[in-house]
Amino acid sequence: MNTVTETVLPPGEAWHGALGAGQVLRVTAESVVDFVAYSRADPAEYFDAARTRIYNLNIYPANGQRLFSKQNNPMAKIVRDDFAGAGRHDLQSPHSCGAAMLKALASLNVTADDLPDPLGLFRNMTIRQSDGAIAPAPLAPPAPMSVEIEAEIDLLVALVNCPDPKTSPPGRDAVLEILAP
Repeated sequence: MNTVTETVLPPGEAWHGALGAGQVLRVTAESVVDFVAYSRADPAEYFDAARTRIYNLNIYPANGQRLFSKQNNPMAKIVRDDFAGAGRHDLQSPHSCGAAMLKALASLNVTADDLPDPLGLFRNMTIRQSDGAIAPAPLAPPAPMSVEIEAEIDLLVALVNCPDPKTSPPGRDAVLEILAP
C-alpha cells in the first residue's frame, strides 16, 4: 500500500476527508480518537454503532470485523489492530468532543441531534458485570499504536483526536494516513 495523504491531528482537533472503496485509513495514536463515517453517495447513510454491535455480536470491534450503516449495509472493515491485546475500542460511549466533530462535518449540515455515536478508537472501557455500569479503564496504548480501516464503499470520514484524561495521556498528536493499493 502507498501513502496517499498523511495528516497530523493535534489533541482536540478534528479532520474529515474522502476515503475511496478499497482505500485504507490508518490511525496511529496514544489517545482516544473518535471516528464516524458517511456514504459519499448518500450522506443520509452513516456509520451506526448499534448495528455494528449487533452484526458483529460484539460491543468491542476487533480486527476482521465490519462497520455497518444505519441502513444495515457494510461500510468498512477493520483490517489491522495493534491495540488488540493491549485494550479494546469502544462502541458504547457518546462523543467526548462533539463540538469538534460537528465542526468537521459542517459541510454536511450535521447537527448535534443527528450526529451518530462514534467508534471510540483506543477508548478502553469496561462494563461492570454487577450492574452494567460503563466506566473508562485506565489503559492507554503504551506507545503509538495503529488501527487500519478499509473502506468497502466510498466514504466521507471524520475523526477527532479526543484525549480523555481517565484513559489516555493528554497532548499527544495522532497521525492519519490514507493508503491505496
